[in-house]
Amino acid sequence: MLPEGFLKNMRSLLGEEECALLESALSEEPSGALRLNPLKGNDECREELIKLLGLEKISYEQTGYYFEKDAVPGRRPFHDAGAYYIQDPSAMIPGALLCGKLFENAGNDASYRILDLCAAPGGKSTQIAAAMAGRGILVSNEINRSRAEVLSRNIERMGIRNAIVLNETSDKLAERFGGYFDAIVVDAPCSGEGMFRKDPEAVRQWSEENVSMCAERQKEILENAYLMLRPGGVMVYSTCTFEKSEDEDAVEAFMSAHPDMSPADTSFLKNVAEGCSDGMDGCKDAIRLWPMHFKGEGHFAALLEKKGESERAFPSGGFESASSVGNGKILRTFLSETVDEKTAGHIMNSRDRFRMFGDNLFLMPEETPSLSGLKVLRCGLHLGTFKKDRFEPSHAFALTLNVEDAKLVHRVNEDDAEEYVKGMTLEGNGSGWCLVMLDGFSVGWGKAGGGRIKNHYPKGLRIQG
Repeated sequence: MLPEGFLKNMRSLLGEEECALLESALSEEPSGALRLNPLKGNDECREELIKLLGLEKISYEQTGYYFEKDAVPGRRPFHDAGAYYIQDPSAMIPGALLCGKLFENAGNDASYRILDLCAAPGGKSTQIAAAMAGRGILVSNEINRSRAEVLSRNIERMGIRNAIVLNETSDKLAERFGGYFDAIVVDAPCSGEGMFRKDPEAVRQWSEENVSMCAERQKEILENAYLMLRPGGVMVYSTCTFEKSEDEDAVEAFMSAHPDMSPADTSFLKNVAEGCSDGMDGCKDAIRLWPMHFKGEGHFAALLEKKGESERAFPSGGFESASSVGNGKILRTFLSETVDEKTAGHIMNSRDRFRMFGDNLFLMPEETPSLSGLKVLRCGLHLGTFKKDRFEPSHAFALTLNVEDAKLVHRVNEDDAEEYVKGMTLEGNGSGWCLVMLDGFSVGWGKAGGGRIKNHYPKGLRIQG
């Protein structure tokens, strides 16, 4: 049952008739949707997946599709392989706004510094990373530690190389990254009214006091985001609530406090996304998604621009120190035996971006700034671990590779992949590290020898049962 205070607010905002339609929509079954991952596999692999799952195209997101409930994509090993990310269709709108603004007319060499400030569980970060195609640097931050760990796992699962995952407050980041980012997404913590039909806990936790508290917190987060956005940069502010105080009122107050911030045109998305409503009052360029008119949950998104131009700023402290790895011969031997010459060359040519954390080797994104003093969960791509006289590749590394990248590949069908992600040993030929592939998507590593393939799928990720 919906909170009476919420219904009263919606009647005031929408009128009796529209409020009744909203109440009815919130009792219906939500739509299921996902985004295919362009960082993994190829067009042919993805076309086969579209047929297998019976997917229906979403107009406003290049990689987005609706799925029927019986497709159960979250329970299939393609999900573990990072072939797709399950995401509500309305939650794709903020990312589509940012990517449309940045990449629609940009060349293939477009490189940006992008911050996803409230990033967990990773839907918008993985959506933006797909558009970035490995170029530039993506900083994905989440203040809640457990949610930041989920975010980091999703970054890994989707085979993303150029992301840094942080677990920090927005004010601490603002102290470090003043004027640093070309683009920022603020998917602000909110009262969650748009998720009422998917999350009963959001209904139980709703109160007028919580709405007011969220509005105050959003104001602080926006202020810190403003400090980190360079002149000429763009920002997306979004929530999954209907409350005007958290949506249009928040944006208008923010622009009033910062006259150099102004609304950007969103017609490029509204023209292809059926069911989008304009924002209210002075925020007509903003987008409102009502579940009685749009195939998805409730959402609000505004695209803003910061006037002016500036040279790219660098945070105090310069860049992370990076140096050649002392175990370089061991690494080169491993690469020559395991991956193709092009992939090995790319990694070794990027050794100025190597960073050691204990025995673990990371390949940082280009121009990674100083992260000293920050809580870092993931710093680019974890390549693997040095163990005495050998190098053991990471699961994250496997998930960035495609079939042409590995010297030894073991192809599995969906049934075998289900056994693999449970930790079972596979039968197969060859010797040495091999990449386990499901219909063109890498799932993880195995170690081949004696007609068997020892399972190296991480124990903490294995499916039980």
